[in-house]
Amino acid sequence: MPIETWFPLAIYYEDLPDAAKHQQSLIKAVLQLEKEAIEPRNYPEMAWTGDIHGVNQIHTHPAFEWIVKQVEQHVAAYLQDIGVDLSKVDLYIQRAWPIVSRSEQEIGAHSHNTAHISAVYYIQVPTDEMGDPGSLVFFNDARVNEVCPGLGSENTDIVDSDNYLNQLYAAYPPVEGRLLIFPAKQRHAVTMNETEELRMSLSFDIVVTATGTAAGVYEFLTPPPPQWKKFSG
Repeated sequence: MPIETWFPLAIYYEDLPDAAKHQQSLIKAVLQLEKEAIEPRNYPEMAWTGDIHGVNQIHTHPAFEWIVKQVEQHVAAYLQDIGVDLSKVDLYIQRAWPIVSRSEQEIGAHSHNTAHISAVYYIQVPTDEMGDPGSLVFFNDARVNEVCPGLGSENTDIVDSDNYLNQLYAAYPPVEGRLLIFPAKQRHAVTMNETEELRMSLSFDIVVTATGTAAGVYEFLTPPPPQWKKFSG
């Protein structure tokens, strides 16, 4: 008897054809922003992330104009692939920041709870074949096939065969010039950079709202920001 699978997680990726042409200018811009950033607040074993160091608006920076256009184009394609009618929504880059991961640095598990869609672009990936440059890991928190809570826990040996029906995570090794797009609510992490080289990437948070004409029609869609009113007090 066959087993059918439903409700997949949609992860979109594209290797951008002009990546090499823009690589050096992006590296230069990221390192300069890191140098100018506020005093670090994270631990030495954690990668430098611009969003907690006052560098979270790179989508407004001229040096990142090319990759911003790529993100806009491919996020639209991703949404169309999952069945979204783009004529009824507006898309906004809420914030965007660089990430610099040095040797033995990682990023802990988290979600982007203030956004709807997240994107990651890899500017530079270590070429050291002797070490793991660190992968983007998506966690299967829903565990829809875990018929008994805790059955697949690493503290037991009950599930002795890992397969696509019981996997607890999916790992994406970084690829230079690759753009990944995924639901912002999906919990994820980045494993340790085990090389002596820099891994450098950009992260984007995107928000979906109703269009101006559709505002109020769909109660589950936020009206576009131009229709908001800030408190006067």
